[in-house]
Amino acid sequence: MAVPDDPRATIRAYHERTCHQPSAWARALGYLDWDSQPNPFRRYQGAPLVALELVPAGDLPGYELAFREGGLLPVPVDRRSVSQLFMDSLALSAWKEAEGNRWSLRVNPSSGNLHPTEGYLVSGAVPGLSDAPAVYHYAPHEHALERLVDLPEWGRLAGDLPRGAMLVGLTSIPWRESWKYGERALRYCQHDLGHAVAAVAVAAAGLGWATRLLDGPSSASIAALLGVARQSGPEAEVPECLLAVYPAGGVFPAEQQRHVRLPRPSGPWAGVPAVLSPEHVDWPVIGAAEAATRRDVPPPAEWWWSERAENTSLRFDVSPPMLRRIVHGRRSAVDLDGRTGMTREDFYQILLKCVPGEGQVPFSTLPWRPCVHLGLFVHRVGDLEPGLYLLVRDAEAVTALRAWTKPGFLWARPDGCPASLQLFRLSEGDCRGLASRVSCGQAIAGDGAFAVAMLAEYAQPIARWGAWHWRRLHWEAGAIGQVLYLEAEATGVRGTGIGCFFDADAGAVFGSPDDRFRSIYHFTVGGPVDDLRLRTLEPYGHLTTGATTSLPAPSGVMAPG
Repeated sequence: MAVPDDPRATIRAYHERTCHQPSAWARALGYLDWDSQPNPFRRYQGAPLVALELVPAGDLPGYELAFREGGLLPVPVDRRSVSQLFMDSLALSAWKEAEGNRWSLRVNPSSGNLHPTEGYLVSGAVPGLSDAPAVYHYAPHEHALERLVDLPEWGRLAGDLPRGAMLVGLTSIPWRESWKYGERALRYCQHDLGHAVAAVAVAAAGLGWATRLLDGPSSASIAALLGVARQSGPEAEVPECLLAVYPAGGVFPAEQQRHVRLPRPSGPWAGVPAVLSPEHVDWPVIGAAEAATRRDVPPPAEWWWSERAENTSLRFDVSPPMLRRIVHGRRSAVDLDGRTGMTREDFYQILLKCVPGEGQVPFSTLPWRPCVHLGLFVHRVGDLEPGLYLLVRDAEAVTALRAWTKPGFLWARPDGCPASLQLFRLSEGDCRGLASRVSCGQAIAGDGAFAVAMLAEYAQPIARWGAWHWRRLHWEAGAIGQVLYLEAEATGVRGTGIGCFFDADAGAVFGSPDDRFRSIYHFTVGGPVDDLRLRTLEPYGHLTTGATTSLPAPSGVMAPG
């Protein structure tokens, strides 16, 4: 690894070191030590537990309305609405059972269903929930909040936020991912973080609330506010981000976001994080990369992006499906049937949802200019020739992408393409085998209607802004993945994220072998093949019936999320 005082070089060295290649996988243990499998549920032993409501899914709001800020009237902030926010973003969505084993699924997806992401609430008094400001940890197994510390300093913090705002904090536990994935785990933590950010943003929009990622406060100040600065050792949580959630229509300009000042709770703190594993394997390169990508000062003014055009071609239907049924019904496909396709119109609308626009959720949450574009392997889309396509998510990047991509590509607009969609056909032909080959040989990448290689603007943003921007690239990719998950469900098919791919080979499909653009996340969408051996159980039957469900994941079970 690079020297500690060169964070840009450190993270780039980590990224290179953790690339999969056909001849060599990124370093990992090579087997799964089931005896040390991390508990997927963190609890703070001794912290008061505040139960949340199990809010039924119901028939409202409509799915499409939650993707435009201001599409719904804001719901008052109280115990029920806070309960729904967490239930629709970070809660359990089901239990699966097979051959005597049982494991949980969650609303927010995760690599290997390992769930490194932890959620927190920082808020003032909430009717029906608390009579004083406090910091809470969210416990998804109990669907409850653990009250960690009172926050009399909330008044000063609230003055920097829109009226009626609360904060949702997100952290990562890299050990949960490195237990299986070894050194590459930090990448997956950041993908999962992006999924969680988008999940919170969509859930908030379903309540008529807006969400903004606060990228002014430093990593250290976030760690102090959430209490994770007190942690150490292999199970310590990494501070990631804070999300300001507030009634849509509130004014919160970038300049105000940049200067939010976080208090340091004066304590005393309640609760001690329970141990997740009896033994651990140390991966020093993860710690070095994580430290290199923390941010000490606010990003410069020119980093913030506010010039968002309206996505005029995107339809916002008010008809079914319903948002919460899609959110709670989302699943990761474990296999695709190799037959099911989709209409060209549905394909275009899915891609339109992936393009940032004015007030368009969840990308209105992210404060930086889009840096991730979609290399597409189109297999089974009606009235579209199979082949390689490219979706440019920021029109200003077209010139750079043309210069990077292979000479001889067509760069043709496909028939019927909406005006606001920067979609180009690069080449025609059957690319099912190619999609599978660069996704670590996984057939699922070629068996869907289409597959995606997320191509990030890589070298220049990291050089210009700093090593901390590496995390944001993966957050952006994770947010795109969350939209693809939800859109697949709403379209009647299913998707799954693919974290295993051959980095250099995947990038070389589309462009030059340099690092102007790097493939950082893959995804596939198609007709699912259900595993009939699995039995699905209610997510919170253990609360409503009094049945017991053990907190650790069953030993020997590795399930999709």
